[in-house]
Amino acid sequence: MRALAEFIMRGRVQACLVALVGVVVPLVGPAAIGLVTLRKGNAEGVLVTLWASLPFVVSYFAGQSSPFVAVMSILALVNMLLVANVLRVTASWGLTLVSNVGVAVVLATIAGFVFQNDLTVLMLDLTEIVANASQQLEQDFVLPPPSGVLAWVAWMTAFSALLGLVVARWWQALLFNPGGFQHEFQGIRLEPKVALGCCILIILGFTVLSDFQFWLQLASIPLIVCGLSLLHYTVKARKAGGHWLVLIYLGVFLGPVMSGLLVALGAIDSVLNLRARLGSDNQS
Repeated sequence: MRALAEFIMRGRVQACLVALVGVVVPLVGPAAIGLVTLRKGNAEGVLVTLWASLPFVVSYFAGQSSPFVAVMSILALVNMLLVANVLRVTASWGLTLVSNVGVAVVLATIAGFVFQNDLTVLMLDLTEIVANASQQLEQDFVLPPPSGVLAWVAWMTAFSALLGLVVARWWQALLFNPGGFQHEFQGIRLEPKVALGCCILIILGFTVLSDFQFWLQLASIPLIVCGLSLLHYTVKARKAGGHWLVLIYLGVFLGPVMSGLLVALGAIDSVLNLRARLGSDNQS
């Protein structure tokens, strides 16, 4: 991975080439955009984003796949560019995480309005797929409405940008600040008011605004990252084995229980600063 990051940093041509080819490899294209933006600024990041978007633009006009899927892919790259700029300018992961979710929601909403016809075509395709799956598996599958599909687009856009940014920041640390990313990631926290605001949105999604639950649950993403940051810090402070982190990530992928726990930990730590207490206990 270090060799790939070094190749990207050799020049504009190399960065654009990796971004262009990297769209077929998970995270490589977005991470290339993030690395160039973080290190060289917005202008270079825009250029790399344009090259990374080229296959999806061609796909959109050639009609080789669902047009709205191509739109979604381009939105994910644009979100990557924007959040990388936020982190570059502010050096604040908390603000970056919140901006990531906000931009993803805005982009998905705009896409649903501007590309409404393409979304309709996608809904027809999904309806046929769901009907065939229901017939073959002899189960009734319910297709979410267009608003639900757009919420899913927002989720995918936010997660793609988040993972790409993490890889990009890791690459940047490998090249220019060895070991710096570990310390940086272990210090991620939200401002108390922001954390409480995220909690309120999540609760509203489960109660009075249940129709918008999938949208409002996007507010859990920053808290989940903060919870992971706290656990990474705890494992290092307590000198526990890395197998604990493996189990934690397995829990996140296998079910909602661990994700809910991470949301709670992220919120509590953002308000009470649990890692400060862990640090003081470790020193004593």
